[in-house]
Amino acid sequence: MNAKTALLALGATAALAAPASAQAASTKIGIVNVDTVIAALPGASNYASLRKKADADLAAQAKKISDLQAKVASGKATSADQTTLKNAITAYNTSNANYQKQIQSQFSPLAKKVDAAISAVAKANGYAMIFDYAVAQRSGLVIYANTASTDITSLVVKQVKK
Repeated sequence: MNAKTALLALGATAALAAPASAQAASTKIGIVNVDTVIAALPGASNYASLRKKADADLAAQAKKISDLQAKVASGKATSADQTTLKNAITAYNTSNANYQKQIQSQFSPLAKKVDAAISAVAKANGYAMIFDYAVAQRSGLVIYANTASTDITSLVVKQVKK
């Protein structure tokens, strides 16, 4: 490789690297624990109580369905058991739909407040993107985060309490 080719290669590499490093320096990404923020909101206790009640009720209904399905699968079920299973599934689906409507109606106003607070904190502190901690953890979207420098949960909690 002659000196001219080496210089061109070095120049091209520097030109490609400069935008990437400039972009990395200007992109600020944060993470927020939305569940913690929701819990800090006034009125969130009603939402949390409803979620807990729905989870317990639906879990009990699901257990009943599971037990009936096992009985049917074993071949020891009567026609009454099969009818009971069918009714239990219908009741579960109805309960689930009713709980989802109630939960959504209580969650919607809370979500608006949380979204507004996150946006305000992000804009005020120069963040380009904010991730929900629980979603990032469940999905594997974020593998590593230095929470000391990226976690804005406490700032958002302060914002929702204003």
